[in-house]
Amino acid sequence: MTFSATTTRACVLLTAFMACGVFVMLEQDSSGQESSGQSLGDVARKTRQERSAPSHVPARRVAAEDFDGPDASGVWRMRLCTISPCYELSITLPKNPKWTRASQEPRPVLIPVAGQEDDPIRAIRVYAGESNDPKYFADGFKRTFLQGWFARPEYFGQSAQLLRDEHVPLDFSTGTITHFTITTATLKYRGLSVVAGSNQGNFGFACVYREEDSAVGTSICDAIVKSARYQELQSSFIRKVYPPVDDPPDDPPEQDDPR
Repeated sequence: MTFSATTTRACVLLTAFMACGVFVMLEQDSSGQESSGQSLGDVARKTRQERSAPSHVPARRVAAEDFDGPDASGVWRMRLCTISPCYELSITLPKNPKWTRASQEPRPVLIPVAGQEDDPIRAIRVYAGESNDPKYFADGFKRTFLQGWFARPEYFGQSAQLLRDEHVPLDFSTGTITHFTITTATLKYRGLSVVAGSNQGNFGFACVYREEDSAVGTSICDAIVKSARYQELQSSFIRKVYPPVDDPPDDPPEQDDPR
């Protein structure tokens, strides 16, 4: 088999072009590893380790209807809306004294105690919590919220001691109001929480005050927790309506073959 000079030159140029492309790709890959100090495999292993760590909190699916804290009227809504229908649990905060929202996580609402408005440590705190983890029922989520999360340093650093539960109607559902205390090395707190569940998860609010402020805190927290409302945001069953269709006409009668 013989090749023309034109064909031979074309093959040489094509081979050189392919070799140059491979060299550039290898050079980019090498420089990328040198600049970051990690290969793609290293990054993947690091990501898997971070996601499997006990302290990792899985990202929650956030719907467009979610609210970031209370609205201007003092209504604080939480929604579980990963599938239809959506469920909402809300509470209403007092208009007086005027509440504020903390800037640091877990960002509780702070309600000043009369006569101690300039001392944020004395403020009554309202926390919100939710989970769409399928392993939790309402009671399990309540314990995770008040004992697991409250033991974290950004909350109180101590688990709550659960005193008693009240099962109360929340519109068409049932909620659990829990009385609890929290004892730290220097302070003792009291509080109330309300928790409700749905087929998408569980959510709740907790109101906490210092024991020395019980005269004010008890009434404020009681009013907040008992203001809880639970609702389904859209029907879980959508009935499809089809337009009426006339029956087709009867087949024409058969006629004898004239043949």
